Amino acid sequence: MQILTHSALFFDTLFLETTRMIKKILKKLIYSKDETNIDAKLWVQKILLEEKYGKTDS
Repeated sequence: MQILTHSALFFDTLFLETTRMIKKILKKLIYSKDETNIDAKLWVQKILLEEKYGKTDS
């Protein structure tokens, strides 16, 4: 009976660690898309400004 209680604790801990890893991976995927989207917006703005005002050497 003692082995079963230890294995139950082990699997509970394993399940918690697995859910934490999945949450971290999902957060990384979601936030990386936001960062990429912001970076793309900046590049589009830069190109549009260069077309409108010409290139500047700065």
